[in-house]
Amino acid sequence: MISSPRYALSRLSLTLYGGVNEIGGNKILLEDKDARIFFDFGAGFSDGLEYFSAGVEPRRVNGLGDYFEFGLMPRIRGLYAEDMLDPTDLKYSKPEIDAIVLSHYHSDHQGRINFVDSQIPIYCGETTALFHEAYSSSGGSPLDEHKIMTFRTGDKKKIGSLEIRPIHVDHSIPGAYGFIIETSEGAVVYTGDLRFHGTKGGMTEDFLEEAIEAKPICLLTEGTRVGTIDVKQNLSEPEVFRRTEDLLKRIDKKLVFSTFRGNDIDRINTFHAACMKTDRKLLISMKTAAILHYLANDKNLKVPKLGSDVQVYLRKKSSGTYDDKDYYKWERDYLGYGVTCDEIRNHQGSFLLHLDMWNLPELVDLKPDKGGAYIHSASEAFNEEGEQEEAVIRNWVDHFGFSYDQIHASGHAPGEDIIETAKKINAKTTIPLHTEHPELFIALTRMSGITLPVKQKKIQLN
Repeated sequence: MISSPRYALSRLSLTLYGGVNEIGGNKILLEDKDARIFFDFGAGFSDGLEYFSAGVEPRRVNGLGDYFEFGLMPRIRGLYAEDMLDPTDLKYSKPEIDAIVLSHYHSDHQGRINFVDSQIPIYCGETTALFHEAYSSSGGSPLDEHKIMTFRTGDKKKIGSLEIRPIHVDHSIPGAYGFIIETSEGAVVYTGDLRFHGTKGGMTEDFLEEAIEAKPICLLTEGTRVGTIDVKQNLSEPEVFRRTEDLLKRIDKKLVFSTFRGNDIDRINTFHAACMKTDRKLLISMKTAAILHYLANDKNLKVPKLGSDVQVYLRKKSSGTYDDKDYYKWERDYLGYGVTCDEIRNHQGSFLLHLDMWNLPELVDLKPDKGGAYIHSASEAFNEEGEQEEAVIRNWVDHFGFSYDQIHASGHAPGEDIIETAKKINAKTTIPLHTEHPELFIALTRMSGITLPVKQKKIQLN
């Protein structure tokens, strides 16, 4: 358990409380002199699957109790909210962490902030703050109750003895950043999640140039796709557009539906463009409509307009009708953009429907004609849980006589790009995280400064 008094001066160190030998779950504590900062505080994709799966979940009413019982969250003094510690034997103390700095708004990077003391401020990109507002308005965000401090590329944020320089990178959600952190011993670079093959690959190139110029003493790099076998498609976003357009033309009068992340604005723009070419309308979920509504305030983003560019699929609620009173207050703002089940059933060739996995039972009411198509526009399964979900989706697709088409551009750079990036940056120490195969960095980079992290073990950097 961390118990450093606030007045103590720390030597430069890193402690990884997540993202070690796993994809996601990044929780990186950087300490230097009087500063103690977390970079990201996310939920791991495989957190506690041996205890919590098949419908068994940690109890919200028990705060951190169930998480501490199975070692799923670190026991750190001066980090957590008092009410979250009430069911545990870890006593509350005032914050001993100065801030949490977020790379982007994906759950595996921010999904555990709901446990954190609200007195600890959150630093994030302006676009991430808009995502927070959108999710907060439509059910809740892990960042609720926290003070939000925003940045953009070109800013410098001083937190204690540290100077943090955020630089944009391309990822499968807008507003993603890497960081150059000036410490008492030299620069530390953290990549966040990145790729070069997206619509804004030039932003990642910008980050790489700055990272090389910083001559860092340490590089913290993601390695999602560094593995013995990379199962992901190597498609660019333009290739996703071409394949989607071809499929929509081929299917013609039949329904096409897709599963994709509602916060992947590149994918929404791509599908909207393909629909425009094939006389279809893209139908999105209510939550995605809320995201587009808030992101319209970001002058640097291209976001489809509700109504004219995209419409909302109206799911029936408790009364079995479309009565306003059946919908949450926040949902009522988007009812005017809605398309009903009956409209889709009667004009199946007119739509590309965004349908999350948990909403697959909507197909029972839609009664689509056989011969339609399903686009799986998300990463291929990389673990047993993902394989089980994919099997369920395939069963639904087969039941309704649809084709199954994998069309996706990964949010992460291929392994060879990550290895080449690490070699170009050439830090004195390179620490692979957000990967199931950190050991491969030794053989693939042939660099002497690879340090394989151990969860919760402090790494001194001076």
